[in-house]
Amino acid sequence: MAFYNENLGNRIMELFNYPIPDRCLELTQLFERCSLRELQDIFPTIVQSVFGIGSGGLGWGLRATTKENSQMCFDILHDFFSPMGSMLRLCYRLLNDAIKFEFSLDLLPHKVSEMIQSGQYSLFYADLVNIDPFRRQVTSLLLNAFDYYMLHFVIHATFPLHKMYPAALQVHNERMKTVYFFLTAEYLGTFLPDNPDAIVYPTNICTSVKAPQPLQPVQPLQPQRSPKYLKIPTNTSLFQTDAPSTSAAAAAAVQAARSCESPRTHCWRTESVLHFFVDTWLRYDIDEARDLPSSEFIRVVRILVKQVHTFANSMHMDHTPMAILRKLAHPMMKTRIYPFLKSIIGRWPLDSSLSVVLELWLSYIQPWRYMFDLQNTNLYGGGNFNAVPSASGMMPSSTGSETSVSQRFSTFIAENLVIYTQVFVYILPRFERLDFTSFRNVIMLHRLVKVFNQPNLPTMLCQAEQAYICQLGIDSPRKHSVYSRHGKSEWDGMFHEESYTPLFGSAVKCEIEQVIKTVCISRLYVLQEIDSIRHDIVKQRKSHGFLRKMFASLFEDVSPAELKLQEIGKIPDILDLAVRSLANMFDVRLPEITMEQVHDRSSPPLNFSAYDSSDYLDIAKVTPMQMQSNIANLSATIDPATLPIQDYEVKFLVRFLHKISCRLNEMFGEEIETLWCRPDFVGKLARQLLYPPMTQQWFDKSRGVSELCEERLPARICLRPLASYKVLGLIILSMLLGYSLWHAPIYGLLIFILIFLLYITLLALCV
Repeated sequence: MAFYNENLGNRIMELFNYPIPDRCLELTQLFERCSLRELQDIFPTIVQSVFGIGSGGLGWGLRATTKENSQMCFDILHDFFSPMGSMLRLCYRLLNDAIKFEFSLDLLPHKVSEMIQSGQYSLFYADLVNIDPFRRQVTSLLLNAFDYYMLHFVIHATFPLHKMYPAALQVHNERMKTVYFFLTAEYLGTFLPDNPDAIVYPTNICTSVKAPQPLQPVQPLQPQRSPKYLKIPTNTSLFQTDAPSTSAAAAAAVQAARSCESPRTHCWRTESVLHFFVDTWLRYDIDEARDLPSSEFIRVVRILVKQVHTFANSMHMDHTPMAILRKLAHPMMKTRIYPFLKSIIGRWPLDSSLSVVLELWLSYIQPWRYMFDLQNTNLYGGGNFNAVPSASGMMPSSTGSETSVSQRFSTFIAENLVIYTQVFVYILPRFERLDFTSFRNVIMLHRLVKVFNQPNLPTMLCQAEQAYICQLGIDSPRKHSVYSRHGKSEWDGMFHEESYTPLFGSAVKCEIEQVIKTVCISRLYVLQEIDSIRHDIVKQRKSHGFLRKMFASLFEDVSPAELKLQEIGKIPDILDLAVRSLANMFDVRLPEITMEQVHDRSSPPLNFSAYDSSDYLDIAKVTPMQMQSNIANLSATIDPATLPIQDYEVKFLVRFLHKISCRLNEMFGEEIETLWCRPDFVGKLARQLLYPPMTQQWFDKSRGVSELCEERLPARICLRPLASYKVLGLIILSMLLGYSLWHAPIYGLLIFILIFLLYITLLALCV
């Protein structure tokens, strides 16, 4: 048996070198043939390989494979890891109380590991921790197969792949959704069902892997020397009530466990998924000492927020044991989301990718959008950020067809008041620094204003804030205060700031006035540019004769000036609606600003970049036109191999070599990619000869709006440098030298190639 297991391990390692389609097919067949004991031995190796544990985090490419870059691999990986796929079926085969897998605490995010080591965790983890009896410390987690796989899956999202493999992931492209993105949505939709009558499939799995937790609290272990000693918590489990433990309750729990009617035996997968996703993702460290997560990570966290809302909102319709989990879903998320959001907003770059963070926050503060009886929410979508105005150029009114916020959510608003008000206050200065002559930034402002200007939401926020301020003992909402607890109250469950800035106070009102002034100035500049473009278009048309105008209207495409006019023509109406909504919400008078006043007050032009490395930008000294001119200097990122032919290149040779390069890349694409990723000297040499992977970006204006399109390009061969006059001159010179010395031009060419290879080798050695 030992010899067979050794051969099986070698076979698994061999399969890991197969291409993804062959690897998944062979492993599926292997899972069916192996015994339970054999599967138990190879399961940790397979899971660690899938998620790249010990190999940089890329793994099988779940976070790098999209439909756009590899349709076949995407489909195969999706089927293999789907909720009813081969990998999850393997997990269910290994579900047994006696089969546990050790999970190192070093793999967990810092805050989660610290929580477990200090003992400040719920009894959910008390069933999972592995305690060293001599040191009386938690050394690892002992997990069943399902929990082991799912925790690895959750942690995989926290790896900064966009830092380690910049070309492996489209970090800021919302249209490129990876396998991991879709699997996250399916796992959450399956194990956190919104339908109160839903059944988590499959149902015929072992129910003994999660025993019901005892009602009697475990006696804590007393630390003696180190603060890292374990302290077993005394708080209740998810499935325990708030009532004190009694002998009758304990007897009822034991009887329920014996009759297999414990809620834990039915809902343990949902409990595990809820804990692992919320604890791991929302405790993720985003301080200055750690890498900023990718946009994909923020988007999958948004999926979690939306699904938890839908899961929790079905609580009143659920009469199954899962209703207890639905009741506790919101409190679990509430205590972690505020520091998570605030740390992200403080560090996120001030560009259009800020919309990803904005939509995450707006999704959390709108739980009424995610109701089971309103199945209009698309879990895979990117939200309403990409919504564009109507054909008339006017955005739909925020007070027209929308319904009022139900009073049912007044409790949620009150309990999460800080997340509404303080995040708004925190993000407002960042909006003041945005360039509102950019269409995407204008849409961000529209989204923010539209959400907070929903019917009766400002009133509910104002009432909740007044109640909160009264609870703190503040006479006026214009004062700042340091919160201190005075016994239990209805506010004890919420996250408290050290100083609370009232949303409807004078400080925020002054900030709103400054934002409105900035937006109005930007609107004037856009109107001025629209007039200028229209004047140029009319002037150009007048210069054409009758026949040219007729042929241009029939055959020519829309001119760049007309496309730009279509794009920025929507901006003034959106900005006008935004400033009027803000003024109405905060009772602010609209300023009367003219272009003459702006030019009179503007300071001399500053030499500054919109992407300055400094942490602060004084917008009072920078006009929106200066911002626009800096952003206009940015150019698209395209493949160097497809750049326009230059004067120093031979035209026909550029085209000919490009065709050869494309053909070679099609034939040996996978081999080239493998060669590029090799860590040895051969890989270093290849990285000197090949073009590196990159993300090609260009602006598509075919539909009348400027859309940023992206395409991932792998490592590839490019023979275009051979078409330059300089290289051709060197080749000819070397051949002449060979002919003059040895009467053999080929010798001179070989010496030239040898010198070139020697130079490349020296560069590879120096890397």
